[in-house]
Amino acid sequence: MEIQKGCAYLGIIEPHEYDDVKKTHVYKQVLTKAEFEIPESKPEIEDFSSVVMQITRKKCKLICGPLGDKIVVTGTINLNVMYTAANPQQSVHNVHLCHDVDAFINIKCLEETHKSFCGCCDVKMYIEWADLEVVDKRRIKGCFLVLITAKCKSVK
Repeated sequence: MEIQKGCAYLGIIEPHEYDDVKKTHVYKQVLTKAEFEIPESKPEIEDFSSVVMQITRKKCKLICGPLGDKIVVTGTINLNVMYTAANPQQSVHNVHLCHDVDAFINIKCLEETHKSFCGCCDVKMYIEWADLEVVDKRRIKGCFLVLITAKCKSVK
C-alpha cells in the first residue's frame, strides 16, 4: 500500500509515549486490515486530506489457559477521514469509520490466589502505524499496527 501524498495521519503513538511502554511488563503488536465503504449519502472519494484516528479499549477479560494466563482485549479504531470529493462542486468532506480489533496478550504476573481480573493489570492500546488507500470511488482499504500493553500492578 502506498502512503497518500499530502495526507496527515493523526492519532499515532508519539515517541515520548514509548517511555511508558518500555516500563510495561508485557506487550503485543497486532497487524489488522479493514475495508471501508463510503456511505451513499456522501460524495465519492478522490483523495485523502487528513485522517484522525483514535483507539478505544472496550473489553478486557482474563482467561487461564493450558499455556498460561492471557488477557483477551477488544478495542475499536475510530477514524475521521477528511477527503477531497470526486465532485468539484462538493470539494471537501469527511466520513466517520470504525474497525474492531480483537487480540490476546500473554501475562505471567498474577499469583495463583488472585486469578480474577479485578484491575490488577493496566491494559492500553495504541495505534503504532497506519496506512489507508483508495480502492475505488466508494471503498477505502486500511492497514493498522496496534500496540497492546499490560502493566501488572502489585496485588496484595
